Amino acid sequence: MNEIAVLLLLVMAVLLYRRYRQDAWHRAQSRSRVFDDCEGLLQHAQPGQDRGGLPLLRGEYAGYRVSLGIVEDTVAWRKLPPMWLLVTVHGNSASEGSLDFVARPSNNEFYSPSWQWDGNLRIPAGWPQHAILKYCRRPAGLELLNPHVPRLFADNRMKELLLTPQLLRLTYMAKQADRGEYLIMRNAVYDAVPIARAMVEPLLQQAVAMRRLVEDAVGNEKGVKLENSYA
Repeated sequence: MNEIAVLLLLVMAVLLYRRYRQDAWHRAQSRSRVFDDCEGLLQHAQPGQDRGGLPLLRGEYAGYRVSLGIVEDTVAWRKLPPMWLLVTVHGNSASEGSLDFVARPSNNEFYSPSWQWDGNLRIPAGWPQHAILKYCRRPAGLELLNPHVPRLFADNRMKELLLTPQLLRLTYMAKQADRGEYLIMRNAVYDAVPIARAMVEPLLQQAVAMRRLVEDAVGNEKGVKLENSYA
């Protein structure tokens, strides 16, 4: 009887190991292809990996250095874990202060740096209200972002707008994990279909437009101060 139990345990161990290897292979395949459709979108595109081994695509767009990354969000217990797309525009010049606008906060947005920041700002009337707006030091003028934020967050897949002196980043839900795998095995397995260029390009255009507005405003303000110092 003991021999049968040991044999069954060995069989189960082998099956679990094979399933683990299969899941690992599927995950590696889906990750390796995730930005295949976006390489032609960027100038001087350079595929790579971030510190966590997740795919990263760097390049240039509309005169800015940009990067595309992903976050596989398996931290919280939820119906289906999302894959967040991170669209980052690196500044050509520094702006002032930092803002982080997070829609539908659940207090487990580990990718957001703002939970340790100074405090909350009142959300403008035209922006989604089921959100938080946090700041660090002197925040940028919200009126600069008014033409963009309501339109961006009208899409329920838009999660976050982060603005710091060095960059502007949008966080957007690109995919959700396979329902069957997650409900039965609790494995966050995402399909191997690359993230579509048609999804990324409008986000990148908006991110560049907002970053440019903020930098231009800072430059104009510095110009006015310089003129006044010589008056």
